[in-house]
Amino acid sequence: MSPDQYLASHAEPEAAAAAHLEGSFGHVVQVPAYGEGDELFAMLGSVPAGPRGKVLIVLVLNARADSPAAVHAANEAARARLTAAASTGARLSDDPPVTILAFPHGRVVLIDRAAPGRFLPEGQGIGLARKIGCDFALAAAASGQLAADWLHCTDADVLLPNDYFDQTEVVEGAASAAVYFFRHRFDAGEALGRAGRLHEISLRYRVLGLAWAGSPYAYEAMGSCIAVRPAAYAAMRGFPKKNATEDIFALNRLAQQGAIARLAGTPVELSGRVSDRVRVSTGQALGKLAGRRRALAAFRLDHPAVFAHLAAWLEVLESLAASGGDFEAARARLPSGSPFFRADLLTESLERMGALAAAREAVVRSKGEAVLRRRLQVWFDAFKTHELIRALSAGGLSPLPWQEALAEAPFTGLTDSTEEDLDTLLDLLAAQERTLAAFPAGLPASV
Repeated sequence: MSPDQYLASHAEPEAAAAAHLEGSFGHVVQVPAYGEGDELFAMLGSVPAGPRGKVLIVLVLNARADSPAAVHAANEAARARLTAAASTGARLSDDPPVTILAFPHGRVVLIDRAAPGRFLPEGQGIGLARKIGCDFALAAAASGQLAADWLHCTDADVLLPNDYFDQTEVVEGAASAAVYFFRHRFDAGEALGRAGRLHEISLRYRVLGLAWAGSPYAYEAMGSCIAVRPAAYAAMRGFPKKNATEDIFALNRLAQQGAIARLAGTPVELSGRVSDRVRVSTGQALGKLAGRRRALAAFRLDHPAVFAHLAAWLEVLESLAASGGDFEAARARLPSGSPFFRADLLTESLERMGALAAAREAVVRSKGEAVLRRRLQVWFDAFKTHELIRALSAGGLSPLPWQEALAEAPFTGLTDSTEEDLDTLLDLLAAQERTLAAFPAGLPASV
C-alpha cells in the first residue's frame, strides 16, 4: 500500500489538516503527550536542529473522558503553556482542532485530543495518539514538504541527543525502520534506582540473547526510539490503535518488511519514572520491582540455555527452507545426546504452540526456497519467539539469578565475571549491544 493509498483510506481525520501546512521542513518527529508537565517542555527543548533544515514537531495532546482528573489538569496546563510560549500561532483546522506554533528550530503542530468532544475513545490511548501524529507527518511527507525520508517517533518524557536527526541520515540500504540506542535516567532513590538498572540490564540481555540465537526480531521495541520510512509506515497501515504494546506490534510488522537498522549513536535518554499510564511499560515494570524488596533481591533473567534452544529451532527452520521441506533433514539439525539440550522440551513446546503444524502447512503452501523461508520467518515472529521462550522457561529451563545468568550466557561478554556494580555492568552490556549496529535486524524485503 502506497502512502497516497493509505492516506485516502486508513488515515485519521487529523491528517487532512496537513494540506494547510505551509513551507517545507527537513525533519519531522511525532510526540504523544498524556498528562505531562515539565518533562514535556524539557523534551521539546531538547529537540535539536536537523541537518536538512527546519524541524516539524507533531505533538498530540491526548486523554480519554475517563482519564484521571490529574491528567486533565496537566493537559490543560500544557495547552495553555504551549500557547503562551509560542511567538506566533495559527489554526490549520478547527474541526479537528490543529494549531501550528513557532519553535526555535521549526514549528510545533499541536493536535488537541484532550478536550471534551475530542477525547480519545474509551480503551484507546498511546497507539491511537501515535497513529494520529504519524498520519499527519505522513501527509506532510506525501506532499513533498519533508526533505528527510523518515518519520521519527518518541515520547514526551525523553531527552533527544544533538545528533538525533543525523543518525538516520547515514543509515545504509533500504531499511524499513531504525531503532535508536537508549539509556535511562535513573532515580536517586535507592530502590527505584536499583530497579531501573536491573530492568535495563534485562532489556539488553534479552536483545543480546535473541541476536546471538540468530533471531531477526532482535531489537529494542520502544516507541520512544523508533524512526520509520514513510512507505513502510503506510505499508504496515499505521500504528495499531492499542493502549499498550503498540510499539511492539509496529516493529514486528516493520521487521517483516525489511531491515531494521540498530543505531549506535548518542543515546536517547529515557525517564526512569514509575508510571501506570500504560499497563505494559517500563514505568509499570519499575513500579512492581521498586515496590517489592523481595523482587529486587530475587531478580532473575532468562536461562541462557533458552536462547540455545531458540537458536536450534531457527536452524531447523533454515534447514527446512533450504531442503525444500525435508522434515527429517531439518530435525537432524537438533543436538542429540547432549545433557545440556532438552530436545524433548523443545519439541513439546513447539507442538503446544502449533509451530510444527504451521511449518508443515508452510511447506505445502510454498513454492520455492525463498518463499518457504519467508513464510516460516513471518509466522515465527517476535510474539511466537516470546511465546517459545516462556514455554521453555516454564518447562524446566527456569530463569537464573541475574548475576549467574550474566556470567553464564555466551553472549554478554561477561562470562565468569565477578563484577557486581550495576552501572559498570550496564556499561559493559551497552558496549556489547552497540556491536549489533553492524548487522541490521529484520527480514529481507518480500520475495
